[in-house]
Amino acid sequence: MEPMLPTPADNGTRLAALLPNALGALVAARGGDVSAMLHEATGMGGAGDDNLASVQRLLPPVRSVVAIVVDGLGHANLKAASGHARTLSSMQSKRIETVIPSTTGAALTSITTGRLPGEHGLVGYKIRHPQLGLRSTLKGWDGIEDPRRWQSAQPLFELATRSEIQAAAIGRPAHARGGLTEAILRGAEYFGGQTIDDRFSIASRLLRTRESQLIYLYIDELDKIAHAQGWQSVAWTKRLEHLDGAVQSFLASLPGDVGVVVVADHGVIDVPHEQRFVLDDGSVDLSRYSAIGGEPRMRSLYLANPDDAAEAALEMQRALGKSAWVGARSEAIEANWFGPIDDEVAHRLGDVIVAARGMNAFILSADGPDAMAMVGQHGGLSDEERGVPLLLGGAFANSSFASAVQSLAAARAQQVLS
Repeated sequence: MEPMLPTPADNGTRLAALLPNALGALVAARGGDVSAMLHEATGMGGAGDDNLASVQRLLPPVRSVVAIVVDGLGHANLKAASGHARTLSSMQSKRIETVIPSTTGAALTSITTGRLPGEHGLVGYKIRHPQLGLRSTLKGWDGIEDPRRWQSAQPLFELATRSEIQAAAIGRPAHARGGLTEAILRGAEYFGGQTIDDRFSIASRLLRTRESQLIYLYIDELDKIAHAQGWQSVAWTKRLEHLDGAVQSFLASLPGDVGVVVVADHGVIDVPHEQRFVLDDGSVDLSRYSAIGGEPRMRSLYLANPDDAAEAALEMQRALGKSAWVGARSEAIEANWFGPIDDEVAHRLGDVIVAARGMNAFILSADGPDAMAMVGQHGGLSDEERGVPLLLGGAFANSSFASAVQSLAAARAQQVLS
């Protein structure tokens, strides 16, 4: 039998390093203590730390930074559709990898806090709350009395405002309030724009009327279309063209001292209907399990008796064969999927992890017809889902910002291993 769970080369450390470095570039322009800020943002090192000093030397100082986060625009998706996105495709580019699982709640939180899922606690789409049971990290915040414990890392916007850098978050008006917004955008002033053009217009206005700023601009239209129709659909391509035109106009209007980062939370694959399997249709023995969380490309299975994890994982691997990687939670943690993780966060995950392989997805009958109809999916370990583009524009174009991101990520990874 093949090894059950693969060991990733990158568990999202570069994705998590983006905003700390953006803040570093802003602090550098103000003549502040960049090493001290990086220390507070990441928990690494301290005064005189060689790793932080090397990152500081690579950071280009800028007055403001705009981080454009495009939900669902994977590196492979953008590369395949490059002819429809000439501006994005012409930007200085580097492929990085998102967190595990490759899902929105976990990845957006890593972007905005600079911490990996094991540190911030939102370790999947649907995870176990000790009193409330399974909760969606995107929508299931009702009844959670202390959101700051459920998502325990400090959003970097709070650190920005303490450093006298104005922080703004731009997204749909409907996202202005809610548990996830409070948990990951705390410290940023929220501006609602219904359309892509509206959001870029708000960003342009803020850059004209304010001084040092960290602006987070969120685009979710591509992800919504991918789920409903697939990323290879005509509708998805048209929306990518629209986004590309908006980015082109925005970059053309930028002041020269503004750095721009474009990144995604995950990529997307289109799962054929015949490979969307109903996991609880009776074909697999689930009698050991008390609940199933996660999402179709990365399932968390909770055992009635957690001591059975190793045996249950072997049994599930035999049942699913090459359609999935299956392993005990302890194996995923040992493989450093989630970064540093304590027991409270670890128990939010299933005792057994099922990661879909190939173009498969594992639906639950309780998910309803919408889940079975979902074309574009993510959450798994494939290169297409985990590879995301890091694109640099404005004052970050042709700079060493990407090298600074790599340097900080490597230092953090080494810290965890040591």
